[in-house]
Amino acid sequence: MLRNTTLNLPDDLVARARSYAAAHGTTMTAIIREHLEAVTSDRAVPITDDPLLAYSQGRLARNEAIRLLGLRDYAALLVALGDADLPMPLPAAHDIENQAVTLAKLWRQS
Repeated sequence: MLRNTTLNLPDDLVARARSYAAAHGTTMTAIIREHLEAVTSDRAVPITDDPLLAYSQGRLARNEAIRLLGLRDYAALLVALGDADLPMPLPAAHDIENQAVTLAKLWRQS
């Protein structure tokens, strides 16, 4: 069952979140859902190993990996992954879901 929930957020935060979601082909709802699932999950395991490895395995968010590794930006994180011969993490579940929805829409249009 899905439930509509009202959130009280500053206008500028909502605008930034919508812009981010649009740029990443997702929705604010998907971002909020994924974050809430991550922070409330019983499966949450603190990152005690290498943050670069944790990021590569999809157990650590991009911004957190950048912060923990003391890197300047995402480009530096990509270089670090390449230098360590580690693969890129899989897309987040909401990104995969949105890609599938987009593919289905395009398929129906063709």
